[in-house]
Amino acid sequence: MPTLVKIADIMTKDVFTVNIDDTIHKADEIMRDESIRQVPVVDGKKFIGLITERTLMEYSLRRLYDFEDEFGEIGYNKINDFKKVMTTEVYLIYPEDSIKKAIELMIKKKVDCLPVVDWENNLVGIVTYYDMLLYVNKILNEQLSKS
Repeated sequence: MPTLVKIADIMTKDVFTVNIDDTIHKADEIMRDESIRQVPVVDGKKFIGLITERTLMEYSLRRLYDFEDEFGEIGYNKINDFKKVMTTEVYLIYPEDSIKKAIELMIKKKVDCLPVVDWENNLVGIVTYYDMLLYVNKILNEQLSKS
């Protein structure tokens, strides 16, 4: 039954992250190179916040960050010094939570991803709407193969 499947079974475990002392440019570079929309910010293993493509676009539009200017002063500021680029009010989920809980939270809060943390707030993965679609596609294919 799909509601019994845990987040740990579908989450992305090898998550691209940036450290709180890394630069904004590094976060942007990771998102572009890996074609991802968000990158978690960590301090060691502890989850601190999330930098999203949308936030970087806002900063670009406000001319606070220039995607094309690789040597721009602001792009090389540390995330720690420029904390407004990072969202800290992020909805989290635990590996043992159900997929049903994650879907309900993502729908209710209108978010694209949920960082997955352990009980000490260490980042252990991330679950995105794409992970959910992959899971639903797997279930549909299994049902089709049975018929």
